[in-house]
Amino acid sequence: MAYHKIKGTKKAWITWAVLTALTVPAYAASADGAADGSAVTTKDVVVTATRTEADVKMVPNTVEVITADDIEKLGATDVYSALRLADNVQIMNTSTGFGHRISMRGMSSDSTLILINGQRTAIEDTETTQNLLALDRINVHNIERIEIIRGAASAQYGSDALAGVINIITKSPEKVSGKVHVGYGSWGNQQWGFDVGGKEGKTGLVVAGNREKVSYLKYKDTNGDTKKWPGQSNYTQDSMSLKLTQDFTDQDGLTFTYDYSDLDGFSPYSVVDYYSSSFVTKKTNNVSLMYDWNRNEKNSGFLRAYRNYNHYYNYGHMYEMDWAVEGQQNVALSDTNRLLAGAEFRHASVNNTDFYDEKKSYENRSLYLQDQWELAPTWQLNTGLRYDNYHNLASRTTGSAAINKKFDEDSHAYFAWNQVFKVPNMDDLYYWSSWGNGAGYFANPNLRPETGNVYTLGWDFKSSPSTDWHVSAFYSNLHDAIRWVTDDYMAYHTLNVRREKKQGFEVSATHKLNDHWDLNASYTYVKVRKDESGDGYVRDLNYAPNYYQFGARYHDDAWNVNLVGRAANGLSGQRYGENRYLTLDLNARYTFDKHWTGFATIYNLNNAAYAEMGGALNGQDRYPMPGRRVIVGAEYKF
Repeated sequence: MAYHKIKGTKKAWITWAVLTALTVPAYAASADGAADGSAVTTKDVVVTATRTEADVKMVPNTVEVITADDIEKLGATDVYSALRLADNVQIMNTSTGFGHRISMRGMSSDSTLILINGQRTAIEDTETTQNLLALDRINVHNIERIEIIRGAASAQYGSDALAGVINIITKSPEKVSGKVHVGYGSWGNQQWGFDVGGKEGKTGLVVAGNREKVSYLKYKDTNGDTKKWPGQSNYTQDSMSLKLTQDFTDQDGLTFTYDYSDLDGFSPYSVVDYYSSSFVTKKTNNVSLMYDWNRNEKNSGFLRAYRNYNHYYNYGHMYEMDWAVEGQQNVALSDTNRLLAGAEFRHASVNNTDFYDEKKSYENRSLYLQDQWELAPTWQLNTGLRYDNYHNLASRTTGSAAINKKFDEDSHAYFAWNQVFKVPNMDDLYYWSSWGNGAGYFANPNLRPETGNVYTLGWDFKSSPSTDWHVSAFYSNLHDAIRWVTDDYMAYHTLNVRREKKQGFEVSATHKLNDHWDLNASYTYVKVRKDESGDGYVRDLNYAPNYYQFGARYHDDAWNVNLVGRAANGLSGQRYGENRYLTLDLNARYTFDKHWTGFATIYNLNNAAYAEMGGALNGQDRYPMPGRRVIVGAEYKF
């Protein structure tokens, strides 16, 4: 919907950032407190699942952690490729370079909540129905860890987290260190960035900068021909981030964060429709201030205020802004019982007279309680209540409950239930854009809130000292699900789907073959059915029922070589140009010494024709993924 918007300048900060990189001492991963997850340094402890530090095996959800070390060894050159390392997470490209949609377990992408340092991200686009996020603007080398929670977490985070939560945690200052990376590749691809910082006494600073540039894109169509994307698909995205910490004592302090990005380029809509590319600029300015206390204690808490601001220009100017104040306090009721209480006030607005009758806004006031009770040394019961009041829209109290059984240090089983309450967003209610001949986007101001229940059952275990398994099943039953639908004339409308059911299961395994070889594989089955008007359930054609991922990694003191395969089958011919696909990525890294590393990555090694977002015309994908491309580069640590 709103891919097409902005214009601006971008050069001054680049000069400043380069000078900073040369003069400011660097960072290392460390701890500022559990509010954003930065205090966590191992895969055995997470904060995102319960908003407090928790043993992974006591968390009643499927948890996956990708550390900075994983990102480096597995050869991820950007956040997009880092998230694709995760099991059962689908990342769909929208318009080239302008955003990604992230989906888990057959849920629409607006059901996966994306956090940066525990904070909600900027709206990114008024197309919040698609949860559009420009991953390229985050410097992957400035990430300490990514925590991925597959499964509903609506009591703590609201209905945006029905499918799960992804928390991208950036590095905090500790000792002097840093990194500079440069990469070049196919189609005029350029990547460069730096992250530097350090800590003097109780004051720390981390600064990171990033540039991503692509001149054009190629894809392989369903006839096997390699073609260029129509129009000018080039774009350049520059970004910068800053994290400043001030400790007052070992137990409390302030954290200030700021990030800025500027994207310029041409946004091609589709390869098979007669819409020309249009020049787009997009700026983001996000700032936050957090005070946290009693770090690493059972009675810890935090208070945070933040503002996210976006400005687009294409056919007109669009301004999006949301600001919020939130706080949380943990209370140790006993040695085995902990209560978590939190509150949030959030205001969001959008202003674009080309697509809205007037400036639109909403406010949400929310309260949540979560009780974590160790029934026994190996049993934990989590119960939660959340109250949401959307001004002039709707309000409701929802609940959640989950029980976890830890068998030993390597295995646990869990069951979780979450209630659903999701109000329509501003796009759903008000977005209007006519292209002529009946085509366009046409919102519905009479939409009802989405309600229902989500259930999850899971088991993590070891079948041998070198083999780890995860198995889970999930089911959701939604009423009045809010969806955008289209007809044969490219007219998109919002409506309430009377009933919608999603069910499926996932299986994943990792195996350490020997000191040098690691193997992994995963499979997800999803069945999505909808009953739009009471006439009976039909399959939702947007989802692949079968999704596979596998990988093999070789590593020694100098080499890290990683092969990753992804596949899907059962795709609908009405929505995709092919009913199945297989794609391979290959990365190789060689460490010359403690400072220098060289790398080479081949994406889509087998040059497959495929798409991850639905839409086809005459058997050709409207939104094909890029074909084979190569990136080579080097990194320098200091």
